[in-house]
Amino acid sequence: MKNKGWLIIVAVVAGFGLIRYLAHPRVSNSNGYTRSVSTTNSAYTASHASGYQAALNSSGAPNFSLPLLSGGTVSLADFRGKQPVILDFWTSWCPNCQRDMPKISELSKQYKDQVAVIGINLRENPATVANFVNSYGIVFPIALDSGRVGQLYGIQFTNTHILIDKQGNIVHTIPGDITEQDFELLARQ
Repeated sequence: MKNKGWLIIVAVVAGFGLIRYLAHPRVSNSNGYTRSVSTTNSAYTASHASGYQAALNSSGAPNFSLPLLSGGTVSLADFRGKQPVILDFWTSWCPNCQRDMPKISELSKQYKDQVAVIGINLRENPATVANFVNSYGIVFPIALDSGRVGQLYGIQFTNTHILIDKQGNIVHTIPGDITEQDFELLARQ
């Protein structure tokens, strides 16, 4: 009887997950990339879904300047016309970020002449960020965001990646782990 109860609970949770996935609106750009738009906040979705569509249809990525963990600043405008960029929004407490960032670090070394990676830490103490970066051997630049840039890009979850082409257009948003194929596609832009 106990096992039957657990099976029912698992089935109900899986059913809700499937319904949420199927009901999740998606938008595509002219390059064939597709991204999901969160429905966890219907007011947010209603007011921003068209903004996501516009951003994915070759809208210029919003510029920003942020302090770097290593000192100095980084500005997205510095890359326009020179190199595609991946913005990696993350936190040290995020288990998916802990798994994904070492892989991104290796890919950033492999594609360093073709794609720039900027890690954007969301609202953490610089000492906490430095400890994470050193522990995981992260080699790409880490910017410190008080939340302004995350809001500017509509980031709702950690481990979100924004892919920006050489012309400064958002070509893809990846909520979750990034792959080498994503680096390859951006490098060919």
